[in-house]
Amino acid sequence: MMMRQADKAKGKEGVPEDQIAQVAIDFISFCLSRRAVDWPFLYDEMCYVASNKLYRGLGYEELREVGLDLSLSGLVKTSRIANEVVRQVRIGRRPLREGLLAAS
Repeated sequence: MMMRQADKAKGKEGVPEDQIAQVAIDFISFCLSRRAVDWPFLYDEMCYVASNKLYRGLGYEELREVGLDLSLSGLVKTSRIANEVVRQVRIGRRPLREGLLAAS
């Protein structure tokens, strides 16, 4: 939230919330399909995928720019989103943006 406010102050609008959530859903779902594990092991897979740019060529910086921060300071939001994606996948539903935004 503070980063978005800082970006707006600099004249940048940033990425809309629905796009942030959709990239998060897609990235986390991809990682989950590679290795079906819970948090914190899913975080390890997410870091592996990001460090090797295995998902659409996106690395740490690109993911952070679209709102999925894998650094320690971003883990609270990231873990909430990841846990919701895992929950939705396990009950057989595609995660909805609105549900993830509420969870984040």
